[in-house]
Amino acid sequence: MVAAALLLLGLLLVGSATPASAHATLVDGRPADRSALDTAPAEVSLTFSEPVTVPRGGLRVLDAEARRVDLGPVDTGNASVVAVALPPDLPDGAYVVSYRVISADSHPVGGVRTFTVGDGVEEVAATTLAVIADDGTSVAARRVGQLLRGLGYGALLLATGAAFTGWLIVRRPADRAVAHQLAVWSALIGVVVSLVGVPVQAVAVTGELGTAWSVVGLWETATSSFGVASIVRSALLAVLATVLLAGLPGVLAAALAAGALGTVVLDGHQRSVPPTWLLVTGDLVHVGAAAVWFGGLVVLAAVLGRRSTRPEAVSAAELVARFSGVALVAAVLVALGGTAMAWPLVGQPAALVGTAYGLTLLAKLATVGVVVLVAAYNRFRLVPAIAAGATVSGGAPGGAEPPVGSTEVADAVAPGALAVDLEQRRATTAWSQLQRTLRLEVALLSGVLLLTGVLATTQPATEAAGFGGGFETTIALGAELELDLVVDPNVVGRNTFHLYVLDATGRPSEAVEDVRLELTFVPAGIGPIRIEPFFAGPGHWIATTEALSFAGDWEVRVVAGVDRFTEHTATLTVPVAP
Repeated sequence: MVAAALLLLGLLLVGSATPASAHATLVDGRPADRSALDTAPAEVSLTFSEPVTVPRGGLRVLDAEARRVDLGPVDTGNASVVAVALPPDLPDGAYVVSYRVISADSHPVGGVRTFTVGDGVEEVAATTLAVIADDGTSVAARRVGQLLRGLGYGALLLATGAAFTGWLIVRRPADRAVAHQLAVWSALIGVVVSLVGVPVQAVAVTGELGTAWSVVGLWETATSSFGVASIVRSALLAVLATVLLAGLPGVLAAALAAGALGTVVLDGHQRSVPPTWLLVTGDLVHVGAAAVWFGGLVVLAAVLGRRSTRPEAVSAAELVARFSGVALVAAVLVALGGTAMAWPLVGQPAALVGTAYGLTLLAKLATVGVVVLVAAYNRFRLVPAIAAGATVSGGAPGGAEPPVGSTEVADAVAPGALAVDLEQRRATTAWSQLQRTLRLEVALLSGVLLLTGVLATTQPATEAAGFGGGFETTIALGAELELDLVVDPNVVGRNTFHLYVLDATGRPSEAVEDVRLELTFVPAGIGPIRIEPFFAGPGHWIATTEALSFAGDWEVRVVAGVDRFTEHTATLTVPVAP
């Protein structure tokens, strides 16, 4: 049952995940893409937006026959710049630069570039370039890796949360055994998933299936931030399961659970989005409280589900009451940790309604709000009703009462007997409702985990809304092209527009002859203001303007002329900051 639930959660996380765009991006390359050189350069270098790690063979230069020609990596002294040396006698011809690096958040980033050396040299054949650029194996491995991350995340939260619950909340040995059983199974699933994730990540990084059993490839992945987090997490979860099975003190299990939860900050976006100290602290608080809340709910539902429909009302009410107090603290900590993380990732309130990240975050907050309301109903309505039913029946198991229609009821003091019977019936009804509402809370918190998985793979709102020092987005331009639009710094006043027209492989396209911009300030209906960008290179146009004179939503319409008779258009909204 535990495995099935975690697998379903993992599938949901993968099925709803969107491509993350908060990774390292290539900002410069020498030689430039599609450049024609008279003489061969001494090296090829690439500059990224953040420090990256290069796996073995991550940067290669190949000739037109897809044969490697570079001499290997060069130490640049800068973690954001990677380079390989070229032989001094490199012959004239066409060459491909193939790169695959790992971002600070452990996600692989790759692509291809070309250049030619000598006069009259044709570019690399499209078929050869397609073979070199083929990323099918890496993409498939990344999808499997997303599934494993979702499954492992759910297993980690349930294992640690159940361990905390068994130590802090439950009192009866039978109930503690249920909590430990859930924690052990979840921990073992987490161990397997974490270890399997290492070779999968190795394939995702290199794009080569053989890396999964290559000693060198596995070692590089194991020593990366992703590998260290996975191995440490699996080790702590394995020891946690052993401690619980051996019946060692609960405080030791709690300490191991806390250590396992701490591994979530060893890799991920919080390592690359400033201020990192705030994101790391917020993430630890957020994940720890979520584990106690989610794991505790699952344990509570499992424990109470094993009781009869006429339970020992006193112990049941006390158990729910104890968990309600812990859950309240956990909910507050989840909110505080989430707020600390949201501040650098959202930036401004306007980004909440204008970006996919912001809308997903609002959905998550709304779901958490519903969980809190359900929990409050349980604590202040159902638990008192169960306790009252137990009190009038003397605390006997099941609230024992005479059979309906017996002479004992008829001959008793009618008002008192009827009142007792009414309280007992209310307690029975409340108990049935409590079992349903607990399952509802588990389902809702599973939805919160689902939305958390979506947020982890969605571009932060500060970037999507342009409140992080610029606006950037990519949209379709016709059936076969894409437009990458950058507005810098995306504030009222002077701004520079960069327009990149890309082909299906993500490289600059020469299919467009000219581009123009039409800017409209939507709130006041000002515009369209027409701007003619200047041609800056293959597939690249630039326009510097002071037309963005108001803060708010601007409609940007891009018109790209393919020839005298054909135009492609793309329209998007750019929220300009004050």
